[in-house]
Amino acid sequence: MKRIGVMVVAAAATAVLVGSPASAAHKRMARATVSCKQIKDAIAAGKSEEDVQKDLNVTATRVKSCTAPAPAHRGKRRAAKKT
Repeated sequence: MKRIGVMVVAAAATAVLVGSPASAAHKRMARATVSCKQIKDAIAAGKSEEDVQKDLNVTATRVKSCTAPAPAHRGKRRAAKKT
């Protein structure tokens, strides 16, 4: 009888350990992403960066990456022609 009890406890513990990472991964995957357009629209509507972070549940880094100006495109420099 003691073996059966130990087996039940072991089976329950295994089920908890196996199920926990799967449910945690599912929660991460189910999280909706906020597009940069939504962030830019909220800023354009007059909200502060802090309000956008709270309302859209995004980080300060995400807001800054969406609102920062794009870096200037630098083309390859052409070598001067020898004459």
